[in-house]
Amino acid sequence: LAVLGILAGFMAPIWLSTGSGNHVALFSYYAVLNAAILAIAWFRPWRILNLLGFVFTFGIGTLWGVLQYRADKFASTEPFLLLFFAFYLLIPILYARKQPASRGDFIDGCLVFGTPLIVFSLQAALLMPNDESPRMPLALCALGLGALYAVLAKLFIRRQRYAALGTSYALLAVGFATLAVPLALSARATASVFALEGAALAWLGLRQQRWLPQLTGAGLQLAAAAALFIGASQYWPGEQAIANPTFMGALLIALAGFASAWAYRREERTQFALPYYLWGWLWWCGNGINEIT
Repeated sequence: LAVLGILAGFMAPIWLSTGSGNHVALFSYYAVLNAAILAIAWFRPWRILNLLGFVFTFGIGTLWGVLQYRADKFASTEPFLLLFFAFYLLIPILYARKQPASRGDFIDGCLVFGTPLIVFSLQAALLMPNDESPRMPLALCALGLGALYAVLAKLFIRRQRYAALGTSYALLAVGFATLAVPLALSARATASVFALEGAALAWLGLRQQRWLPQLTGAGLQLAAAAALFIGASQYWPGEQAIANPTFMGALLIALAGFASAWAYRREERTQFALPYYLWGWLWWCGNGINEIT
């Protein structure tokens, strides 16, 4: 009965639409329905209702955006996007709160990971008509999401019932903070940041004895190399020797490789320390040869 009621509630505006395109009324009505879903989630973990609300809210919202959104509607659309994001940020927390002790590490992954990805994509679509190059506003949005999820991770990761939720938020925080870098900076500056972040994650993974941060750290150092190659394609011979972004970026990639090799060597994992050392050594020598040339 609850599922039928939610389905009818979300479909009613479509069935009764007169074609006026009043998006404020539509999204206000959907906000009331989502408030009801949030209230239900406070008392019991009905995952099917949460998923239905999520799919209809963002599905119909995306369809409306594709068909009718224009730049002059940004001010009346953005508050609803933020409101719906807040709803589906809270609902997975309530869902985890209502799980029995035996399933305290069970989370609604669809909403935990789907909500920020869809909301960020929609945010990019809303900004695009307002600015031909919305990289910096999007970078700030990604940084804001990263900070928000870092705070949530700090709140939940040490609580036994919410440990899985806190770990998920930590991954999202790292992901959005990393995404902010290429949006805000040039390719060569991105390489520098990625290299340092990759070395830090490799070290953290070793300290925590976890493979995921270690693999992410290695991936970021490879991404740093790719970003530097992209940026170096615009390298001008007239740039100042040594004191130029390409040299500094390559130097940081080499130092990140050496730092990772040192971290693995300390843990007596020479099978991983050697590839990192060779990686850093190749970048060190290649960088010097490039500058001499």
